[in-house]
Amino acid sequence: MANTNMDALYPEFWAAAFDELNVGEYGMQNRVSRRYESQLGQSGDTVNVPISVDFGDADSWTPGDTITASNIAQTTAQVILNKSIRKTINLTGKELSLTPYDLIQSYGSGMAKSLISTVNKELYKTALGSTYFVDARAGISENFIADAGTKLSNNEISMLDRVFEGSPDILGACMKLDAFQHVDTTGSSDVMRDGKIARRFGFDFYQNNAFAKYTPADIAGAVNNTAGYAAGATTMTVDGFDDDTNPLRVGDIFVMAADSTSTPHTITAVTTTSSDTTSITFSPGLVEEEKDDAVINVVATQSALCYVPSGIALAARPYATLPDATGVKSTVVTMNGLPIRISVWHDGNLGVKVQYDLLFGTKLIDAKRVVRIIEDM
Repeated sequence: MANTNMDALYPEFWAAAFDELNVGEYGMQNRVSRRYESQLGQSGDTVNVPISVDFGDADSWTPGDTITASNIAQTTAQVILNKSIRKTINLTGKELSLTPYDLIQSYGSGMAKSLISTVNKELYKTALGSTYFVDARAGISENFIADAGTKLSNNEISMLDRVFEGSPDILGACMKLDAFQHVDTTGSSDVMRDGKIARRFGFDFYQNNAFAKYTPADIAGAVNNTAGYAAGATTMTVDGFDDDTNPLRVGDIFVMAADSTSTPHTITAVTTTSSDTTSITFSPGLVEEEKDDAVINVVATQSALCYVPSGIALAARPYATLPDATGVKSTVVTMNGLPIRISVWHDGNLGVKVQYDLLFGTKLIDAKRVVRIIEDM
């Protein structure tokens, strides 16, 4: 039956795309901190998230003594809503004659996926800013998962609500590990029965399809400093990278070609001049002295994230709906925890435009609460 009643002219019709969305796992937005999001209401672009102060050990004192207090300053991390995303399509008479089901399946579901996957990719990129990692480039094993948990514990992060999130490839590799396959030792048959990993090693395991869509390439550059750099340096002037095709980004992993220890370093900041990378800051510092023109090899890696929700923050709000007098019909729906505005309007001819949009921002609140398990691509 054709769509003769023109349901497609109403945003509520397109909201049904969310019911049909079954195109992968994209749920990180529901596993990070959003507790301060309510400060935004329907306006505003900044959320201030307070960061817990580490006061160290308690002070000894004798009741009755004069008490000396320490001055403190509350530290906050700002989550700025600076990412405005949309997906807009134009429907002609041919598309409008499709059945409602076909319209949703052919267009609506893909548009919804586009926004949700983009938010998840941005959360992943934000988490890559953590300098705490476990090097599993030789292949993931139970030991590396345990090591990630130990790093969190050494950082004094609670055992509660720990999350392990990775791409389908990484979760698939985990499912093959003995610790997840052995029903008799784990006491759970989840992996054998339905391919799901229940809580193990103190983590709840989740798959995320967006993680595999952000893949740094194998590229190389060089030190650009006549004097070179001493061991311990954490910033280097560089050149020679293929910035047009594969620009360096925060979270990329590199190894110095001449480093006898092959220590991986995480890029924490990138400086560009005329669109070319001219300086990088990284952690840990150089293990050995590096000379001018020493080769810097960026390794194509993918990370599984071991974190607690308070390590990463997300704030999102919908754009305001417009009055009917504007000729645009719009509504706001919540999809996978994201408030997305849907708008429909005539294109001035015989077509109809449909747009999904969202305003959001992400922030790494505390790097100590996020540990990456890095693997070769």
